[in-house]
Amino acid sequence: MADSNVAVTPGSGATVDTFQVAGGDHQQVVREARATAVSTNTWTVSATASAPQIAADASRVAVTMVSIANGRVYLRFDSTAPTAAAHHWYLEPGDRYEVPAEMCTQPVSMIGVAAGGTIVTTLATAS
Repeated sequence: MADSNVAVTPGSGATVDTFQVAGGDHQQVVREARATAVSTNTWTVSATASAPQIAADASRVAVTMVSIANGRVYLRFDSTAPTAAAHHWYLEPGDRYEVPAEMCTQPVSMIGVAAGGTIVTTLATAS
C-alpha cells in the first residue's frame, strides 16, 4: 500500500505512488493488472500449422490451455510455424497448461502430430 508519492514531469506533471522508507527514500508501488474480460479460442487440431492461431495482444494477462486433441500438439510463442524439432512447448492429450505471464502477450502458433480433437484456450485481458 502506497503511503506517499513523488512528482514526475512527463510533460504536464503527474505523480507516482511510492512507499517511503527510512531515510526518506521512496520505493515505487506497482499494481498488477487483473483481468477485466475473458474469451475462449477453440482450435480444431490440424497437421497443418496455424501460425499464429492466437494473435499477439499487449492487454492479455493470462492464458490457459486444455488439450482435447487426439495426439501431441506443438506450440510456439511467436508467428512461426512450430515443428517437432523447433517448438517452445507441447501438449499431450489431456494436458492442461498455464502459459507463463511473461509470455502470455505473445502470439501462439500450433500444429498437431495428427488431425483430430481440439485445443481450448482461455484468454484473459485487462483494460
